[in-house]
Amino acid sequence: MPDDLVTIDRFLFLPDAEIARATLEAAGIDAVLIDENTVRMSWGDAQAHGGIRLQVRRDDAEEARDVLSAEVASDEDQAAPLEEGDYEHCHRCGSAEIYPAESRSKTYARILLLAGAAFVLARFVFGMLAIYGIRVPDRAQSFVIALLLLSPAFAVVFSAVAPKKRCRSCGLEWRGKQRTA
Repeated sequence: MPDDLVTIDRFLFLPDAEIARATLEAAGIDAVLIDENTVRMSWGDAQAHGGIRLQVRRDDAEEARDVLSAEVASDEDQAAPLEEGDYEHCHRCGSAEIYPAESRSKTYARILLLAGAAFVLARFVFGMLAIYGIRVPDRAQSFVIALLLLSPAFAVVFSAVAPKKRCRSCGLEWRGKQRTA
């Protein structure tokens, strides 16, 4: 079987390769991805070793090329033409490959972890002050605790309104909509 496989396309990004493989599988053509783990392990060197190879049986190669080219043509027909301002691009290198710098779940987990740590630290400080005989008014303690309990909500809203983004090409990071220079 391995001698019977031919490469019909190469990809630098795993999601693109997976979509092409799934498209062929949906059309009833068995397809495999070669070197996908190598690209996962050394993302920056994907182009250096030829990227991810999409392979099918030699007998299915022509039909697979037709299926993929038909899929690309239908995608181009359905896609609305992009205007200059319709997509965000990197102002350093001009790339349109912009993605979130961090997943939302990781951001929210960090917010909750920091809020919990701040709550514990505040209770510790109030306890230490009480040990040394310094009395903090109950109203001030309540205010600090309420502020610490509300801060995660503000942080979640801020991270949703102005998410941190990264350019895949040059690595530039920014928060929210990028300002033109």
